Amino acid sequence: MVTIDTVLVRTDHCLTSGTDDELVMMDAESGHYFSLDAIGRDIWNRLEQPARVGDLCVALEQAYVAPLDVITADVLRLLDSMVGEGLVKVAA
Repeated sequence: MVTIDTVLVRTDHCLTSGTDDELVMMDAESGHYFSLDAIGRDIWNRLEQPARVGDLCVALEQAYVAPLDVITADVLRLLDSMVGEGLVKVAA
């Protein structure tokens, strides 16, 4: 389970293509497709380098107008799902 202290990074087996509003991803290992909205795309881009989830949430709070607790809950749900799908992993 992802927590605010978890450090995550993107995996290297996803192929991506983006538009202004969406990022479409294909997991090259499983062949599954995924899509992210603009904020999800921002999170994906920020995970190019290892990032602590709590720090990521604070950065998103500064970029978007929403309370930190709402951002944190949404980010934790998204990242739990992404870990489960193998799109991001705990940084070594």
